[in-house]
Amino acid sequence: MFVFRGHWAHAHDVEQDHFMALAAMYVEAEPRYRQVAWLRDWQAFWLDATGAQGNGCSDLRADEYLLDDARVAEFRAFLRDYEAWCTAVGPALDLAVGIGPDKLVAFTRKVDAVLVGDTSHPAVNASTP
Repeated sequence: MFVFRGHWAHAHDVEQDHFMALAAMYVEAEPRYRQVAWLRDWQAFWLDATGAQGNGCSDLRADEYLLDDARVAEFRAFLRDYEAWCTAVGPALDLAVGIGPDKLVAFTRKVDAVLVGDTSHPAVNASTP
């Protein structure tokens, strides 16, 4: 599941693994994001964690990297740019990893909804205290 602050959504391991691998690739490919130190640190975690976490235990560890609202806003911008990249290279991604851009984009939108606490998104839930 993807958890951030007071909200969560079910997120399959494969969704998180695809995100970590492909988002790490996107950080490397995009000069704007290569310059963001905390995102580079998170990218290193993604590369180490992809495929190495136990079944049902994948965790993007958003709370460890999104420490303030400025980082949340910057990461949300990153998600929008990543979505555009996934859409643009969609056929190649489908060939390379067997997943189309629609599923990759759906996952980033779920993550974004959790980040802002949007419980109108069907997958997002508020955490119980």
